[in-house]
Amino acid sequence: MAELVLQSGAWHARVLPDAGGLIAALACGDMPVLRAMPSSSRSPLDAACFPMVPWCNRIAEGRFAWESAVVALARNFLPERHAIHGHGWQSVWAVESHGPAHCTLVHRHDGRAPGWPWAYLARQQIVLSDAGCAITLSLTNHSERLMPAGLGLHPYLRRRPESRVRFAAADVVAVGADLIPTGERLPPAHFADFAAGAALPARLIDHCFTGWDGTASVTDDCGTITLAAEGAGLLHLYAPDNPAILCLEPVSHLPDAANAGAMPLCAPGETVSVSLRIGVA
Repeated sequence: MAELVLQSGAWHARVLPDAGGLIAALACGDMPVLRAMPSSSRSPLDAACFPMVPWCNRIAEGRFAWESAVVALARNFLPERHAIHGHGWQSVWAVESHGPAHCTLVHRHDGRAPGWPWAYLARQQIVLSDAGCAITLSLTNHSERLMPAGLGLHPYLRRRPESRVRFAAADVVAVGADLIPTGERLPPAHFADFAAGAALPARLIDHCFTGWDGTASVTDDCGTITLAAEGAGLLHLYAPDNPAILCLEPVSHLPDAANAGAMPLCAPGETVSVSLRIGVA
């Protein structure tokens, strides 16, 4: 199915299952809440939001050791040499069910190519209501052994010159020039005092914040966008020196956690999930 159109009251969304299970637009009335994807594009990098599964952010060099073997992943963001954001965002998702205001999409991996040696089922539920948009992403381990299992959502929020970002966190994870963590932790106000609400600095932020309480907001001259997540203790902030891009990504692990021995684990038959509620105030 090429496109699903969802609506509940003033809220409406477009979903493209076969282009990475992505949301192409989310708005409340005439006001965009997430950026709208150009109608001519099918690239998740132009999306309003896409799912990250079975890992988030980068795995250095697309390789990590597991049970005395090396897992080698496709470098899926060339020319970058790392593997990034998992498989889901570059896969076709099937429509399991849908109605006027909701849909459920599924993505299956058989444990073979492109290099992730665990079979899994990912399911994404998108529901609109008068309160906004709720997205739940889950992952079930269909293999017979313990699986590293990362989940996250990658929303591109409305960004305007007046945008002020607010969230609370414990610290910022420093990264090197290759955007892989160095091991250093920085104060939470290293870039700006986001706990008090702050404008974005005119430089790249592509960093993970730990100790996040699961809530965030973006306020501009059009109003306030609210975010509330569950199952994600970290917030990855991506804000390049580009006035059109602002991402506040709830994630379940740090970048390159697979090489740091810090990936969340999922037992055979177990299901893990992350959810995000997007509203306006």
